[in-house]
Amino acid sequence: MNERPAIYVFQGEEAYWLAHVPVLRGCIASGTTRDQAIANARRAFRAYLELLDTRGVSIEHWKDLDPNTFEVRDMPPDRIVPEDVGPLEEHELRDFLHQFEASRAALLALLRELSPDELERKPTETMWSVREALEHVMTTEVDLLSRLEKWPADPFNTLQAVHRMAFQRFTVMEPADTALDHTVMGRRWTTRKVMRRILEHEFEHLGHVKEILAALGSDRPPE
Repeated sequence: MNERPAIYVFQGEEAYWLAHVPVLRGCIASGTTRDQAIANARRAFRAYLELLDTRGVSIEHWKDLDPNTFEVRDMPPDRIVPEDVGPLEEHELRDFLHQFEASRAALLALLRELSPDELERKPTETMWSVREALEHVMTTEVDLLSRLEKWPADPFNTLQAVHRMAFQRFTVMEPADTALDHTVMGRRWTTRKVMRRILEHEFEHLGHVKEILAALGSDRPPE
């Protein structure tokens, strides 16, 4: 007999709690107290199902679940829950991709009518701007993807995938994009500056990796 679905609770820094609902991958909520995070997670379960259903993702697997009956457990020390373990069936990977697309579509729908000023402006001194939130989404996705690497057993798949993504962005660049010159979060950026910083950063860390290898005593072949 299957166990009841669970909400896994974790305390972050200071008065900040996270509540994960792994039976519906992607469902998460937060709160300033443990109880608040749990209550928000039960509401988030229904809200996330509504999001998926609206975006054309089948919710048949979850529609009869009642989040008010979910058990509450502490997040394990390694932050791995039972649903995180084991190989994926083909349909599970397909379901993930559908959810991923639906989630991104919902995010983009919020942004369509925003002006450049609205994207940049912080509502309060302590809140992020929309741009900061979106940049956090982008950088975190890359960071999480890197956790899939089995270096050096595989050919640096994520490292190369990110490189191809950046390469493609410049490949499809329109002439007007090359003349970009604007201020982002108080700093001036141009297309040429972004290109320079990408190459500088790569070269800087080429030297950094060489220093690490030398410190490890690794004897690398000549370039």
